[in-house]
Amino acid sequence: MSRPGVLLAVGMLVSGVAAAAADPAPGISRELARWRAAHYRGVEYKLRLDIEPRAASVRGELEIAVMLERKTDLVLDWRPALAGDRPRGQVRKLQLNGKPLAGARFVNEHILIAKAQTQRGRNVLQLEFESPVGIAGSAVTRYLDREDGTEYLYSLFVPSDASSFFPCFDQPDLKARFTLEASIPGGWTMVSNAAAVATRETPDGPTRVRFGATEPISTYLFAFAAGPFASLTGPARDNPTRLLVRKSKLERARAEAPEVLRLNQRAVEYFERYFDAAYPFGKYDLVLIPEFPYGGMEHAGASFLREDAVLFPFEPSGNDLLRRAQLIFHETSHQWFGDLVTMRWFDDLWLKEGFANFMAAKATEALLPQYPAWNAFHATKVSAYRTDVTKGTTPIYRALPNLSAAKSAYGNIVYSKAPAVLRQAEFYLGDEAFRSAVRDFLRRHRYANAEWNDLVRAFERASGRKLARWAAAWVKRRGMPAVSIAWKADKAGRIADFTLKQRDVLRAGGIWPQKIQLALAYPRNRVDNVTVTLTRASQRVPSLVGKPAPTYVYANFGDYGYGQFLLDKKSLVAVTGLLGEVRDDFLRALLWDAIWDGVREARFAPADYIELGMKLAAQEPDEVTLAGILARMQLAYSRYLSDTQRGELAARLENFLEQGMRNAPNPGLRITYLRIFVAVATTDPGRATLKRLLDGSLEIPAVPLRSRDRFGMIRALIVRGDAEAEALLAAQTLADSSDEGRRYAYAAQAARPTAAAKQVYFSDYLDNAQLPEAWIEESLAPFNSIEQAVLTLPYLARALDELPALRRKRRIFFVNNWLAAFIGGQIDARALKIVQTFLGKPGLDADLRLKVLETVDDLERTVRIRAKYARAAAR
Repeated sequence: MSRPGVLLAVGMLVSGVAAAAADPAPGISRELARWRAAHYRGVEYKLRLDIEPRAASVRGELEIAVMLERKTDLVLDWRPALAGDRPRGQVRKLQLNGKPLAGARFVNEHILIAKAQTQRGRNVLQLEFESPVGIAGSAVTRYLDREDGTEYLYSLFVPSDASSFFPCFDQPDLKARFTLEASIPGGWTMVSNAAAVATRETPDGPTRVRFGATEPISTYLFAFAAGPFASLTGPARDNPTRLLVRKSKLERARAEAPEVLRLNQRAVEYFERYFDAAYPFGKYDLVLIPEFPYGGMEHAGASFLREDAVLFPFEPSGNDLLRRAQLIFHETSHQWFGDLVTMRWFDDLWLKEGFANFMAAKATEALLPQYPAWNAFHATKVSAYRTDVTKGTTPIYRALPNLSAAKSAYGNIVYSKAPAVLRQAEFYLGDEAFRSAVRDFLRRHRYANAEWNDLVRAFERASGRKLARWAAAWVKRRGMPAVSIAWKADKAGRIADFTLKQRDVLRAGGIWPQKIQLALAYPRNRVDNVTVTLTRASQRVPSLVGKPAPTYVYANFGDYGYGQFLLDKKSLVAVTGLLGEVRDDFLRALLWDAIWDGVREARFAPADYIELGMKLAAQEPDEVTLAGILARMQLAYSRYLSDTQRGELAARLENFLEQGMRNAPNPGLRITYLRIFVAVATTDPGRATLKRLLDGSLEIPAVPLRSRDRFGMIRALIVRGDAEAEALLAAQTLADSSDEGRRYAYAAQAARPTAAAKQVYFSDYLDNAQLPEAWIEESLAPFNSIEQAVLTLPYLARALDELPALRRKRRIFFVNNWLAAFIGGQIDARALKIVQTFLGKPGLDADLRLKVLETVDDLERTVRIRAKYARAAAR
């Protein structure tokens, strides 16, 4: 490393002075990105990092090469984290083409180099930089493992945080080759996108490691992790995948690695066949990161996975194993969709996230036939419905004028609606045409970038159909259709008329062309399905006239359509009476969902849904369906019923759940019942059962309780003010002093039902810079327990006022989780009034307004449902 020179920092040259009109705005504007993409070519980055144990920062040397067709300005992105008003990151000793660079300007999160100093052809910029390492809030994060005293560092640059670590062109369509060298502490391992090609260890000193050059990738996909990782290898002989895990979890990882690596290898092989394209990078590692903020991140050649999503801290159900498999499939699919072909701009984020979730479901269907792949897919799809019905929804394609707003693009629409639309596209076009289009799309744009229109054109080439109207409706229009059926029978018991109708749930007049299957049910479990292509607001189905009248009708058999599919009145009555006799597992799951939609629309009493669940759920063999039924029963019980109704149902509901957790036919089902029992056990006998589970006097067959389960039960007891809860918490905290145990204990204490406890935690959330995001997110739900809504109501307005700062400082999804907890912890009109007052504030950021509108929809429904059903029952 060169010795330190004169330091330059963002803001020093423009402190208190307005930037010139030609200067770029903060962030990365769409206009700047387009200009750079048109003028810059052949970008290469060479980084040399110096990583020292427990250091507050990483020092580095950087060389950037870029080809210019003619002399022009160089505009780099550089926005280091701030400590107050002072930058924590620094840049020094700039050279351009071998000469000291004296005229660079640091303006609005950019480094500007005038064209007079550049040359036609290859330009090489060299500099030294220093960037912070933090427990939270930095592009490079340190995790301290208190179990063995080790530390681990990892980078996370999505969506545009690479420029907060080193100067770069931080936009997805300026792909580059990266070469990395690093000095790391002895005994450490380092992993990055490419394979290590040279490692030199020194006795009692640092290790130097050099990696090969990557294929062209976007800056947000560049990554590294370093620490005393242990490595486990997979079954492939030619190019084995490594599973890297911190040392203290090695034994646990050994038990899970064979299945994890087997699933990964099978996924690679499946996607190579489906995409007709070999794995596109030189190697593939899976790196388990403790307290990682997402389920995973698909860095090219090295996916980072949240450790506890792979190494379960609880006894897993079948649903948990399925989610883990789909996480692996999702990140593996990204190596093609996202890494090989990358969206040009984050307004097309769905091109990678939508495909990853859709392809994960297809891989599940092909590789794990024992799991209900499309039932699980539907469960995810429902989250998109819950967003798309709100005033806060957005189109799949969402225009982003600046990458500073890219975090806003992440949510249910991208992750859940986009894959549902892709499944509709596959059904609409046919399997062969869809697969042919996907292969064509990947072939044309490999190691490059694409937009949604490129995918539509591929669909058109493969199918021979014009799809502009279809694509505009699904990609650029927000909201969704509510599809209903109007039908009647004649005196002879034949269908006299059958009409499908669709309306825009947002009442904006939209029409969505789609192909669906109708289910017509008859006695003895006979179900006829009829395929219909909807193109109008009202559409008769003459082919059904004269056929025998069905017992009930459902408009989305097979779940190929997207929208709200409510049962008509006759069908709703019939389905609630016959649901236990439906033998088709998937149809039965869809019908349960349709009944729940009736609850959400205040057409079906919440107490009746709970009664139906207690009548039928015990015979449900499918874990995905059962989990959905029980979760909705718990939601109806906790949010929609009056105190009187809950009092009347509590003992019966607890007994029903206890019987399920003790007697269900397999461990996965028993675990599912257990988790809901913990959530609703409020009576003295219910809490006594929790304490018997904790002391071991009651055991659930083949379901051992792990530390996280125990903390969860204790947390439930704390919420309900149980006299023994604090002693149980102290004992469990003493029994589990691991990092995870400390996090669980912190979350449990957030549930303490006192004003003083709430004040301490809220202040900690806002003022403790050393508090990891994972700890905050673990504790948000217990802090905002519905039973304590009176205690947390005073914090709602303050939580909303913090949104701009939280969006700026925190990771993707944090604001969503924050809103879901603080608004979701309330159930009455007083809270709704607070949110409405916030929404009425002048100058409220448009994106934050949408997020609040999306989240408050459930509170509005809660108030409406309680007004109709809870008050009357409480008299």
